[in-house]
Amino acid sequence: MPTASATVTVQPSAPIATGTETTLTLLVLATGGISPLLVVAATANSSFSLQVLFWALGLPGMAIVAAVYLYARAAGLERLQNRIAVGVTGGITLTLALDLVRGAGVHLGYLPDSITMFGNLITGAQPMAGPTPASYTLGAVYHLFNGISFALVYSILFGRTRWWGPVLYAVLFVETAMMTLPPMEPQFGPFGLDKYGTIFNGYYLITLLAHLAMGLALAADIGCMARHRGLLPALLTRRPTTQPAP
Repeated sequence: MPTASATVTVQPSAPIATGTETTLTLLVLATGGISPLLVVAATANSSFSLQVLFWALGLPGMAIVAAVYLYARAAGLERLQNRIAVGVTGGITLTLALDLVRGAGVHLGYLPDSITMFGNLITGAQPMAGPTPASYTLGAVYHLFNGISFALVYSILFGRTRWWGPVLYAVLFVETAMMTLPPMEPQFGPFGLDKYGTIFNGYYLITLLAHLAMGLALAADIGCMARHRGLLPALLTRRPTTQPAP
C-alpha cells in the first residue's frame, strides 16, 4: 500500500529562494547597507577618510545595488526585485520625511547641518566649513545613500511587516546608533548628555522626532509596496520538511 507523507510549506506566498537569489540578496545587503557605516569609520579612526571610503565603497555599493536590480528584473527574480525597489523608494521617502524635521533642528541651532558635514568630509575640507556647490551636492547624495541603506536593510531583513516595525527600527535602532556613535556622539555625548546635562534637550528630542517621521514614512512605503517577508521572519518560521514515512 502507498504511504501518506506530510509536508510543511516554508513560505506559502513565495517560492523557495534559489542559490542565485540568496547570493544576490546578501550581496545587496552588504553593498547597499554599508553606507551609514562609512562616516562612522571615518570619524572614529584617522586611518580612514570619507573622502576615500565614499568613492571606494559607497558609490560602487549603490552601483552594485542598481546592477542587481536590473539583473533581477531580467531574470524574473520578482522577490529580490521587489525588495530592492522597496528599499530605494522607501529610502527616498524616509529621507524626505527625516529632512522636514532635521531642517527645523538645523534652523533652530540644535543640530549641525549633516549634509554640509558629509560633503566637506568627502571633499577633504573641514567638517563644518562653508560648503561649496560641489561639496553640498556630494553631501546630499551621501545623505540619500544613507536613507536608502536603512530602507534596504529593513526591506531585506524584515520585509512586509506591520506599521510599527519600521517605526521601532527607526527610533530604537537608527536613533540610538546616531546618539551613541561617531560623528555625533563625540560632539554632544550620548543622547546629548555631555553638552546639555539632561536627556530632555533639543538635540535629542528633535532627532527623535526626525527618526519617528522617518519610521512612519518607511512604514507607508512598506505597506504600499512590500509583497514578501524578509529573511529573518522566513528563517524564524521555517520548519524542516517532513520526510515521507518509510
